[in-house]
Amino acid sequence: MILTVFAWSGNGIIARGLNDIIPPIGMAFWRFAFAIPLLLLIAYPHIRGDIVRLRGNWTVLAILANLSIVGYTVLVYQGLLSTTAINLFLINTVRPLIIVFLSFLLFRKAITVMQGLGFFLASLGTLIIIFRGDTANLSGLKFNSGDLWILGATVCWALYTVLLNKRPKIHSASFLILIVCLGVLTLFPMYVWETIYVRPTPFVIETIWAIIYLTIVSSVIAYLFYNRMVEIAGANKAGLISYLTPIVGSTLAILILGEKFEFFHALGFAMILSGIYFGSKSKVKSQL
Repeated sequence: MILTVFAWSGNGIIARGLNDIIPPIGMAFWRFAFAIPLLLLIAYPHIRGDIVRLRGNWTVLAILANLSIVGYTVLVYQGLLSTTAINLFLINTVRPLIIVFLSFLLFRKAITVMQGLGFFLASLGTLIIIFRGDTANLSGLKFNSGDLWILGATVCWALYTVLLNKRPKIHSASFLILIVCLGVLTLFPMYVWETIYVRPTPFVIETIWAIIYLTIVSSVIAYLFYNRMVEIAGANKAGLISYLTPIVGSTLAILILGEKFEFFHALGFAMILSGIYFGSKSKVKSQL
């Protein structure tokens, strides 16, 4: 879990620090395209035996690929064009409560009154961060669009986590190489469009080092570890990784990017943590 936290914290730091050099879709495409050979080496002993188990499961794989490899990654990188890495890490903190809420909507897993209160408090904390703790921004609906991209990405990842229990019963390495390949197939036409109509990805030294880190650490290692956590502990417990990411990520953003931790960050974070505290109180008889 700790390694996954540092891997994804580094992902946010790199994406924010190099957003003026590498465009969002290009960063996502090359990150996962270069991960394919590495994942093939890891998955090779398992993939041949697992292929026969995939009949009827391609739709599920495509949905999971587009939620994680495409949706989450592109939305995060797009959001970091206009918001801070600190906002990314703090908004992502609400993910465990979104996972609980989606589990209720999709699979009717009961939500207790305390969990409902937790979801409300966490949502309030997220709004404080999005509107910068300023009621004038709220009344005038003035917000940073980047924060909404990040919130959309958080929902995508929460939904991916909830649906992971529907994945085919194959080795985790086989599963990862399959969703990465499917995700890259979706990203390719998007990358061509971005290259022609927005801006191309420049292959300079910063791009090369960033892609190497994102490929090995954030794409291969982090995804394998996270998927394994969900497999062993379940979606709700795996979502607890969101507790550590804002602490590690925000510290790195301050030290490396020179970002400032404002009062509204602290207030919003406190509200989200309060929500998570109440949301974790599952042993309550009254249910919504």
